[in-house]
Amino acid sequence: MGARFLIADKNSARDGPAVARATWRVTARLPEVPTVRRRREGAPGVRRRKFLGQGLILVLMGLGRRLSPQGVQPLRYRPLARPVLVPLADLAVPWRARRFVAEAVTLASAATPNQPIRVTGMVVRTAAGDDDPDRFKVVCVRCPHEGCDVDFVADPSRLPPEVVEDIGHPVKEPVYLCPCHNSTFKVENGERLGGPAPRGLYRFRVTGVDAAAVEIAEVEEDALIFI
Repeated sequence: MGARFLIADKNSARDGPAVARATWRVTARLPEVPTVRRRREGAPGVRRRKFLGQGLILVLMGLGRRLSPQGVQPLRYRPLARPVLVPLADLAVPWRARRFVAEAVTLASAATPNQPIRVTGMVVRTAAGDDDPDRFKVVCVRCPHEGCDVDFVADPSRLPPEVVEDIGHPVKEPVYLCPCHNSTFKVENGERLGGPAPRGLYRFRVTGVDAAAVEIAEVEEDALIFI
């Protein structure tokens, strides 16, 4: 509503205060502030910003999982069709690689599901001493870039200079090197060091060691989907 002001008539001074006539006049209306309306109009914008923010968080979480370094997320393994037994005598010396072939079955989510496959691997003893399973590291030799088989390079001083430059630091231990596009990987866990490979090498798991052999009975689950 507009504000009201009391304005004295010009005859009020003559007639005296007791009979002074007063006239109420309505001034111009002041503009009303549509506070309630503004809140309602702003509500969809707030909800829209909240929705977009939540969507962005979900996207970043998914991207983070895809780009996180190998080893951050626990690896999942599946049993081979039959265990591989590598003679322990072949692995008596540290940093001597031994190649083997394992039999497995692709997963239902693979491009060719439930099919028998042969997966070539490499096992290396990384330390002298007892025969604890943790001393033996096993990877699939197929490079995840374009499927070439990697080579075991026991002497890192033989790596090409451009490969060392791509790794970004001096290499003092043996590595795996892809001969096709120079991707390099750690022997201990198959982690990517350099090159165009999108991830590290797929891994096997040593499930037992006895006086005669190293048993390899499991392979990384993703190997049965993408190889």
